[in-house]
Amino acid sequence: MFNQLYSARPRLEVWDGNVLVRDSFVLKLNPGSGIEVSPVCPGQLSNTFCNGGTLPGVKQFVYSDTISLHPSFRWKFIFKGVLGDGYNAGRSDNITNINSPTIMQIEASLDNQAGENSSPIYSTIPTPYYCINILQQYNHGATDADGDSLAFSLVPALNGSSGMNVTYIYPRTATAPLGTAAGGFLFNSVNGQMTFTPNLVQDALVVNRVSEYRNGVLIGTTEREMAFIVQNNCDGIPPVANVSSITGGILTPGNVINICVGQPNVDFTITLDNPDGDVTDITPVNVPSTATLMVSYNHTAAPVVNFSWATGGLAVGHYTFYLNIKNNHCPLVNTQTVAYTINVAYPPTMQVKQTSVTNCIHPAGIDYTINYGFAPRNIIVMESGSVVKTIIDNTAGDTVVVKDSLPPGNYTVIVRSDMLCVDSASFTISDSGSLPVSPVTVSYCRGDGSLPIVIVPIMPGATINWFNTDSTPLPGAPVVNTSSENVFSWYFIEDYRVCSSGPVPVTATVHRLPHAVLLNLPQTICYGDAIYLQATGGTQYTWEPVSDVKHDTGGYYIEVLTPVTVVVHATDEFGCKDTTSVTFSDIQDCCRFSYPNAFTPNNDGNNDGFRIVTWGNMRDYSLTIFNRWGQPVFFTADPKKAWDGTFHGEPCDIGTYYYYLKAECLTGPKEWHKGDVILIR
Repeated sequence: MFNQLYSARPRLEVWDGNVLVRDSFVLKLNPGSGIEVSPVCPGQLSNTFCNGGTLPGVKQFVYSDTISLHPSFRWKFIFKGVLGDGYNAGRSDNITNINSPTIMQIEASLDNQAGENSSPIYSTIPTPYYCINILQQYNHGATDADGDSLAFSLVPALNGSSGMNVTYIYPRTATAPLGTAAGGFLFNSVNGQMTFTPNLVQDALVVNRVSEYRNGVLIGTTEREMAFIVQNNCDGIPPVANVSSITGGILTPGNVINICVGQPNVDFTITLDNPDGDVTDITPVNVPSTATLMVSYNHTAAPVVNFSWATGGLAVGHYTFYLNIKNNHCPLVNTQTVAYTINVAYPPTMQVKQTSVTNCIHPAGIDYTINYGFAPRNIIVMESGSVVKTIIDNTAGDTVVVKDSLPPGNYTVIVRSDMLCVDSASFTISDSGSLPVSPVTVSYCRGDGSLPIVIVPIMPGATINWFNTDSTPLPGAPVVNTSSENVFSWYFIEDYRVCSSGPVPVTATVHRLPHAVLLNLPQTICYGDAIYLQATGGTQYTWEPVSDVKHDTGGYYIEVLTPVTVVVHATDEFGCKDTTSVTFSDIQDCCRFSYPNAFTPNNDGNNDGFRIVTWGNMRDYSLTIFNRWGQPVFFTADPKKAWDGTFHGEPCDIGTYYYYLKAECLTGPKEWHKGDVILIR
């Protein structure tokens, strides 16, 4: 493929909005292209992929040309992977985070309507070889000659054949393209810094977009596509840069040092953790002209960077510089570009708004609307000089709303990003609103007696004043006469502090009593019979005597051994009750047996089974049936279970069968009986 790149003629499509201006603008190879930029130490250049070796190999090819364009705010340049002579810039089969290899497509846009506009320049070359399970950093080192503001994003890769987004393999996405542990990939949109610890071997497609803004207006974009190659056979650990000794600013993730306008100075130190002790070179890029950056002990294992800047006159914006950190490990050299951004922000301003009243019983809702400043914001709420609470807000953005709730009082709230980024507001929360008291409905049962209506105050110390429906005041809570069914109405007003409920309707209903009816009638029963109890007239029932009444899936029942009176209490939906009872006293022994001599198991519903007919309840029962050879064909311990004339599921022959019964009634008598039965079909 390298040989084809020497003669390649990449082609661009040039669009003005939706109008295709040039469908094949051809770029030329720059002189000096094709040089090797492999991330290896000098002594190993002959051992790279580019030279038939085994170490990672990279060659750099640069293509360019000039085209004249009329002023427009919507220029777009699209490279669809066309290299000329039938060749395309295709993605490698080794890429692991998309479904299938595709033709490359990358895009750029330009707004030159207001004058000349230079796109951002990438100050680092893409040689993204990384090691598994080691903290890594990468930055494109984008700078803009015009001083325009830059914003960074990760975007989906495009298929040059269709122009559509490629499909990422879950859980990979355009914004989380690398395989890392949970939370192990961080991208900073302010300076484009990528910080990650890969946890598996992979070739991950990553597409970065740099958006260029002038006076808040988007005036261009550029894209870079790379494959991050993560290996598991690395023998070196890259150094890690650490910021320390910060004065005048607050460090946040992505190496962003936040300050507010007017902060006079920012100073910090950058040191290296260098586990391998390799000689390391640090090269600063895009350092502000008025700042001082000194590298001490450069070209050693422990360089130290000291940054100092008089920031008092800086305008709001992002000021980013880069450190190219190269440790001279062998055979693989590790090069990292790390961004550092001084973010100058407007001081925070805060407005306090009460969003709900107290109703005299709960805290009021409060919104703190904060403009500008930067995260983290400390919101300190004070009353009478004492701190009531501190809220830490980490929300990004120029405007945030922090919700709070406070009881009545006089407050001062302070919002602080750092010592110079401070605003405050004082406010008072007073009790107001209506007491949230709902209408009251009470129920009584006829005959309950004369009862006063009881209302529990919403708060201790609240007062309740009663009125007839015609607004005539009452001396106290009304008393309900329950001698007959009726509906009564009043209202009360509850007052607490400065809040009032207003008239609260009260409705009292006296309900009729339910009529309990027992469906079980006195009857002659056999000793030990289980009688399932049934009643009507209520929605719930309780039974007595509690010690005798049992419950199963069939309902409540009682086993009658001695005369007993069963009482049922029926309760209706209003809680009103009625009681009735039934007595079972005619209890018979009922210990008798009857022995049929034939049956016809033909499923006609008539005499299809054979069993011993019993009266009374059994303490013990067993029935065994034998064929003429003395083989048992049926057994049961259940007096109600009959033999259906089968054995192991197969119909038995017609003829005579023999049985033996052994039984004992609950009342004591025992029965032993042998007999025969004829099976007829």
